[in-house]
Amino acid sequence: MDPGQHNGESFCLLKRLEIPWCPGCGLGHSINFLLHGEWSASLKSHPLGPFAVIILTYRTFQLAKLQWQSFAELKITIHD
Repeated sequence: MDPGQHNGESFCLLKRLEIPWCPGCGLGHSINFLLHGEWSASLKSHPLGPFAVIILTYRTFQLAKLQWQSFAELKITIHD
């Protein structure tokens, strides 16, 4: 679903109950807008969107590092 279009289709329970703003949808839209370079729309959707992107990026690199270490240990174990 494109957050820029408000066509009424949504899986969100709050939107289906016609509550105008959902923090979960707002955060998702904020992240989408931010990754597409639309900074002002991102901050309007949810002010914590940029912070969430930083946390998600950090966690992705952290998990990648752990995965790399696991592969390195496995490679040493196989060769020994």
